[in-house]
Order: sequence, then C-alpha cells, then structure tokens
Amino acid sequence: MSLPPFICGAALLFWGWQSGNLLIAAPLALALEAPRWLRLRFALDAADYARIADLCTVFFVGLAVMLAIDRGVAHGVIGAFRWLPAVLAPILLAQRLGEGGRVPLTALFRYLRKQKARHPELQVPMVDTGGVFVVLCVVAAGVGNATSQAYYAGAVLLAAWALFATRPRHARLSAWVVLFGAGVGLGYAGHVGMSQLQSWIGGLIADWQFERAASDLSRSVTDIGTLGRLKERDTILARVYGAPRDVVRAHLLHRASYNAYIGTTWIGRRAQREELQAQEGGATWTLDDGARQGKIGLAVRVERRRTALALPPGVTRLTGLAATEVSRDGLGLVQAVVEGDWIQFDAEFGEGIANYEPPLPEDRTLPFGERAAFLRIAGELGLPGLPPAEAVRRVMRHLSGYSYSLWRDSPPPAGVTPLADFMTRTKSGHCEYFAAAAAILLRAAGVPTRYATGYAVMEYSDLEKAYVVRARHAHAWTRAWVGGRWIDLDPTPPDWFAEESSRLAPLWEQVLDFFRWAAYRWSQRGEFQASDAWWAVLAVLVVILAWRLLRGKRVTRGAKDAAPALRDYPGKDSEFYELAKSLPPREPGEALSAWLLRVAPGRYDEALRLHQRYRFDPRGLSEGERARLREVCLSR
Repeated sequence: MSLPPFICGAALLFWGWQSGNLLIAAPLALALEAPRWLRLRFALDAADYARIADLCTVFFVGLAVMLAIDRGVAHGVIGAFRWLPAVLAPILLAQRLGEGGRVPLTALFRYLRKQKARHPELQVPMVDTGGVFVVLCVVAAGVGNATSQAYYAGAVLLAAWALFATRPRHARLSAWVVLFGAGVGLGYAGHVGMSQLQSWIGGLIADWQFERAASDLSRSVTDIGTLGRLKERDTILARVYGAPRDVVRAHLLHRASYNAYIGTTWIGRRAQREELQAQEGGATWTLDDGARQGKIGLAVRVERRRTALALPPGVTRLTGLAATEVSRDGLGLVQAVVEGDWIQFDAEFGEGIANYEPPLPEDRTLPFGERAAFLRIAGELGLPGLPPAEAVRRVMRHLSGYSYSLWRDSPPPAGVTPLADFMTRTKSGHCEYFAAAAAILLRAAGVPTRYATGYAVMEYSDLEKAYVVRARHAHAWTRAWVGGRWIDLDPTPPDWFAEESSRLAPLWEQVLDFFRWAAYRWSQRGEFQASDAWWAVLAVLVVILAWRLLRGKRVTRGAKDAAPALRDYPGKDSEFYELAKSLPPREPGEALSAWLLRVAPGRYDEALRLHQRYRFDPRGLSEGERARLREVCLSR
C-alpha cells in the first residue's frame, strides 16, 4: 500500500496551521515533496539511516528536557510532542532522497540493530515511514489544541485522501462513501462526547479540589495530646520582603481562624464567604478601605490551585496578585485561585484587624470537655467580671510562667484532658497548647476569642536578602475581642523560636537552603524564547550536518530514471511468482490460500507455506528450505 502524492506535505501544513508553526511547516513540507521533481539521489546505507534517526531522537529528548525545565515536566513533555513532526521530518526526507525510497526497520529501533548484529542472516524489512508521519502530524496538531471543528474537518479530509487512494479497486464507490461517512459521523460524535466528558470530569475534579480545600481549612486538627517530637520540617513555604519596621509589624502571617473546639480539633463555623472584585488590570484586590500603615512583599508557595494566603493582620489591599478569583470569609481566611508553583504579590496593611465578623455565639462558647477545669482556673485567677483588657493582661501574665516544649513523653492522667493537664500539671507545651488555653480561659472570663493559625516571620536569610518562612514556623495564637475590635495575642513564650532553631535546624540546612534558593530563582525566570539568531544558528548546523552525512553519496539519475526506483522487499525473488503466472488468475480480493484451493487443490500448499515464510518471517528460510521452495515451484 502506497500513500497518495503530496499527502505528507499536506499533513505537515495542517500541523503547522493548527499548532501555530506554519512558517516552519511550509519550508519543511516543500522539502519533503521536492524529491518528486529532483533527479538527485543518495546512496544511503543502513548505518546512514540509523545515524539520522538517532540524531532526531537525541534532538527530541533534548527538546523535551529543555521544555520540562522551562515549563515543568507535564507541560514540557506535551510541548515536545507538539514538535514531533518537525523533529522526525529528516527521517522521511532521507527516505525520499535515498535510492530505494524506503528505510530499513533497524534504523528506527536500536533493538533490531543489535539483533541484526548478532544474527547477520536476519532479513531486515524496508518500510515506508510516510503513513506513520501523516498520523503523527494529525495527532501532534491536536495536542494542546482546543480540538475545534476546523481540526476535526482537517483530520477527516486527510483520512479521506489517504483511504480513498488505497481503497480496494473492486469495491463500489457508493459503498465506500457510505461507510466512510458513517465513520466520520461516529467519529464526530465521539470527538464531541469525549470533549464534553473531559470537561465534565475536569469540573468534578475542580469542584472536589475546591471543596476539599475549603473543608481542610474549615478545621485545624491540633497536635494537642500527641506524644513525641513535633514540627521538624524545614521546607521553605514563603519569602517575605520589606522594610524591617514593616516586617516586625507583620511578623504573624494569618492563614485561618476557628471558633469551636471539639476534642482536639478547632472548627470554623458560620463564617460568611465573599467574592472580591479585581481592580486595575485584574491584579489588585481591595479588602478594606482603611489607610495603609505598612507594606510587605510576599512570595508564596502554591500547594493547590485554590490556595489559602498567609497575610499580615489588618491587610487592606493585595497588589500584583495574578489570580482569577479571590475570596475571603468572616474569620479572616483569604483564598486565591492561582496557577504556577510560586506566586508573588505585595500586601498592604493598616491598623488593627479589619473586615472580620464581630463575635458570633461560637466565639463565647466553652467546650464541654474543658468547661469545668477552665471555669475553676478562671475563678482562681479572679477573671470573671474583669474588663476585657484587664482579663487579657492577667491571662497573658499567668501563661508567661509556663515553658515551651516540643516534646511530650506521657499521656495525661485518666479523666483529664490534655489541655487541662497542660494548665494544671505539666505547664509545658507548644504553641497550640498556649493558643487554645488562652482562648478558652478568656472565654471563661466572658471575652470572645478565636484560635488563629498561620506562620511566624522570624528568620532572616542573608543569602536571599529576605525573611524565609518554613513549614516548622507554623504557629498558633489567640484573637480576642477587646474594645470593639479583634486583637492578636501570642501567649507562647517569646523564646520558642530560638529553642526550635537550636534543636530542629538540620546540620546541612544552609547547604539545602542554597539549592532551595537556586530552584526558586530558576522557577521565577522568564520563559525561554528562541530568537531569530538561535533559529539561524540551528539552520546552519543542520546544513553542516546534512553535508557531512551526504558527502560522497550522490547518485545522479538520468531523465528516464527520474521516477522513484522500484521498491525492494524480502522474498521478491521467490519462484512462487512464476508458478502463479502458470495457473488460472485470481479473482479480485481472493486470498492466495482460497485461490490455490480452487485452481489446484492440495498441490501447492507446501509452496505457499514456504513462500509466505520467505516473504514475512524475519528469520527467513534456511538454505535447505530455500532450495525446497525452488524445487516445489519449478516442478510443475
């Protein structure tokens, strides 16, 4: 089966049209079809074809690696596959400029080359790569494409062109048209259906991810009561830039707050969610109209498409935030729908904590399991009846006598909760103990409170000239309603950060931080764009390479030999063909076995079996079998 003329060039132009690379596809298509008019051919052997195929493979792998580094693994592989027709075009061009018009199969597969080297008698099929090239052009044109109707129409036209030219000559044209039309209709239904199915599944996944993100952030499962050492991860999650005065004021980056404590889990209840509207080109988001008191720059690592932003208290406006959607709730959670691994933006903040809902009933409720112990402690401290500001001072003073620890080696006594045990016996724990204890103790004094989580900005990096926020810098504190507004209280002893740094910082952290910084800086570079000079250098290298490969291999044909040479194939010298000429002719479409059964039952079954092995078995025939084929066919 041979392809119709010019279909390879047309497929390449179709790829260039759909992928936006028409300026590259057009000269390549012209080069692929030019051998039809050229008399010049090259005496290329199997080694030459193998070199060309290997060079195309190396170029494709290099392109995939470069794009993967530039765009990420998934987008890099897809981007490289879109360039596959241009990368493989030299193989088809070499085939058309070669004497035989076909390529040995060993050139395309290194495994077959090894087998040929081990078994020199192995017959190597000569193949036409044009059909595979056309299919690759159609597939690559659809990679990363919106699969529009124009794409489907072009694919159908190319398929009709190829199939019509190779259809069985005895088949009726009307039957072929009906069957092809049915295939086109079913294909279009599948084309549209798969697109809709993909969109539907993508929507379900997106909704599930959004819901999961929201549900994850609606509760904070604490480590209160957990035995062993905590907070040992040193992964960098954010970088903070700004004047020291502003960074000090924004040293607590708030992520989410909670108002109901159940077991050892804090839950955010009845928080109203609000969608924000973008301003000034879609990268500015206003949360409050208050006056700006400070500003910091943030680079935040994106964990999921809808990510929760860790922001300074009293944030009023976000600028330079390239997000498609930003929302917030009344407890202070701000989420943004963003793309990429890291996002950069500026956060402006003012005085106090604005735009948070005033106290809800949950902000005053004492947890059932902690009620008795904390009411008793509140009474011992004389908290009931005190003004909120005085109650806050007394609670903070009381907790300042406790110590910070990341280690707990024994469970609380029977019948005592871990938090009550912290307040009455151990008086030592990490930030979650201090924040939860302060929130519940102030509620026992009648002060509405919330449990806040986020990160502490404490570590300055001389390498990055910025403050870095690590996973182990996760922190919890308390928010209290005092004087008609929410204020932040951090009851954890101030030496907690120094203690963590001295105990938890790995020995090789500085070395690892260098590689983290290098990876971050690499991720923030602009996307690689090949200039005209790069394309010119590539073209010169291709010309030099072609000259080195083809030098001394020219075979100039005369005018009578301008047509392509007859293509050779295994078993062409089989005597079975002479035998077939001496027998009655075959019917159109009749199989060889059925034909022999009709014209010479049982006489030439062995000849047919040996002939087909000679034609199609890669191992061919032994010398004795080859002689037997000749004997059977000539003894008619």
